Amino acid sequence: MFKKRNILVLFLMFTALLMKPNELLKKAETAYDSKNYKKAIEAYEQLVKEGYNSDRLFYNLGNAYYRDNQLGKAIYNYERAKKINSQDADIQNNLGIAYSKTVDKIETKENFFVSAVKSSVLCSCSTNTWAWLSILALCLTVLFLYLFISGSSVAFKRISFFSALIFIVGFFITYSLGYSALKDKQQHNFAIITAAQTKVFIEPTQAASSKFSLHEGTRVRLLELNADWVLIKLENGNEGWLKATDVGVF
Repeated sequence: MFKKRNILVLFLMFTALLMKPNELLKKAETAYDSKNYKKAIEAYEQLVKEGYNSDRLFYNLGNAYYRDNQLGKAIYNYERAKKINSQDADIQNNLGIAYSKTVDKIETKENFFVSAVKSSVLCSCSTNTWAWLSILALCLTVLFLYLFISGSSVAFKRISFFSALIFIVGFFITYSLGYSALKDKQQHNFAIITAAQTKVFIEPTQAASSKFSLHEGTRVRLLELNADWVLIKLENGNEGWLKATDVGVF
């Protein structure tokens, strides 16, 4: 009897754990549909706090923040969604609309332009797609090497050899891009200003002189992070420290 009771308790606990995220999700969706965006944000944030994350969750949370006129947090969550699923057209569209409403318009240096191009290339395919492309290139390399070895005519051997060279180069390129995309996905290299306005200081202390101010939604490169302060770099090359509570790292 004691064992049966324990099994029943475990079953009820397991069922409750499965139902809780569904209840929170339903609560968030109902609140959003009713235009009660603060309540929707609360429910979505609770799901995130409990360890649930997906591109849809962050996308919906971003929409709720956007409707609640919290632009910085909206962009932050759109970026989190994009990091999981960079191919989603809805995420890209809403992120573009949100960025167009930011206050800070920062000029881009050439090295940042190169970095942006690299980021676009990495995001052009998912990590799984890069992996499959590298496997395909490797298989084609092996195939053409086999044809080169087994071929009889000089012309056929020549075509097979150069084809193998092309695909082995393709393998190394796709493998490198896939590895870089995976590494970029796992690292936290950027942050979004989530506070309405924040000061950037010369040193990580409020007693230091402030260099300039930034507004919500501005994307910054993350150079250093500790419990209270982050060292950031702008696209124009300017650097400085700001409070960790004023940014969302992704």
